[in-house]
Amino acid sequence: MIIDEEYFKDGIDEKLIAKLIRRHQRETAKYKKLIDYYKGEHEIISRQKASESTANNRIICNHAKYIIDMTKSYLMGNPISYTVSEGYDIEPVKNAFLVQDMASLDNSIEKQMSIYGKSFEYIYIDEKSEPKSVSLSPVNTFMVYSATVDKKPVLAAHYYYKRDVDGTDDGVECMVCDNTSVYIFKSDKNNFDTMKLASARPHFFDEIPMIEYRNNEEEQGDFEQLIPLIDAYNMLTSDRVNDKEQFVDSFLFLQGVELDDEQAKKLREEKILMGYEGASAKYLSKVMTESDIQVLADSLRRDIHRFSMVPDLSDDHFGNNLSGVAIKYKLMGFEQQVRNKERYFAKALKKRFMLYTKYYVLKGKMDYVPIHRVDIVFTRNLPENELEISQMIKNLQGIASKETLLSQLSFVADPKEEAVLSDNENFDLESCAAFTNIN
Repeated sequence: MIIDEEYFKDGIDEKLIAKLIRRHQRETAKYKKLIDYYKGEHEIISRQKASESTANNRIICNHAKYIIDMTKSYLMGNPISYTVSEGYDIEPVKNAFLVQDMASLDNSIEKQMSIYGKSFEYIYIDEKSEPKSVSLSPVNTFMVYSATVDKKPVLAAHYYYKRDVDGTDDGVECMVCDNTSVYIFKSDKNNFDTMKLASARPHFFDEIPMIEYRNNEEEQGDFEQLIPLIDAYNMLTSDRVNDKEQFVDSFLFLQGVELDDEQAKKLREEKILMGYEGASAKYLSKVMTESDIQVLADSLRRDIHRFSMVPDLSDDHFGNNLSGVAIKYKLMGFEQQVRNKERYFAKALKKRFMLYTKYYVLKGKMDYVPIHRVDIVFTRNLPENELEISQMIKNLQGIASKETLLSQLSFVADPKEEAVLSDNENFDLESCAAFTNIN
């Protein structure tokens, strides 16, 4: 949300916040549909029967969930690691991340980001005077940026309806952050226009302690553009089952035979029919063209995977004995899409890291570390050929540093610490490849 800073020259007031909330609520109408599709509540569910005798199966093939879960697992299946240049210490920040299980939070943020197109993280100081992070949904959270060229953040807000013990609305509340303070606005009525400032306190981060994670430049979810294709596949699958059901339940056409209701009922139960000379009986049914339907279904499924760039791992092209290079080649399109997501994610993670660093510097727990001295490392969650990796490590000894080579091992969480431990234990990197010589 971009607003001219002129509107904030007199500070933050209740009326301005209420207007921003109403504007945000208009912009988030699409979010309910996106989360519904992820949870399997697709448009096909609302399809009505044409008549009582018409079959109306409503089958959901949840490609939306498959796309999100596959992307999340591929990008975030392995925890993000942080390395720093020689001479700098980031242990306080890394310990803070470990204590609150930041890997789980990263998974939650990435999932929301992939569904909605964006997600938010709020950093606060807990009762032990330690920084903590929490994931917030874009459904009721937004950031305001200035209309200047640099589009710098002006404020962030998180609003919600309070609930009583019965689950009914019991007023509203909104938290607003600027560069110095956190403001709480409240109202006992279910109307944001009636809010009043309840409290204000400094947050000690020296900038807005809210981080916006964007999925892409357009802020679209991973399957958002594919909803028509997903609907078409659901419709085709449902109608395919409907045709099967109606084929079994076809009309019986009798020629030269008259039946009353009792006789028809008896025919249905006993399946015996007697007629006169020249009489005939046959079923009226549509001709089933299974091959044509299957061609269309395969085409729709391929288009869903092609345009989402998420591969169908059940496809015959993915064998059981592919090499690591072959798998990566087949995942090339998927990898390009994930790399774009990774760039946006890493940019937000750098802001998180700096917010934690600023707070610990203020408390005297660590020295300032420039963000360009910190590397944020994403490790793809892929099957690995340990033999190939160990051979590569052996061949690169003396060319790359020990820390760099150790970082190639999936079971090493902190290459820098592992390098120190290996030196203390008089460990040679050649032992990483020792099993290659075992017959």
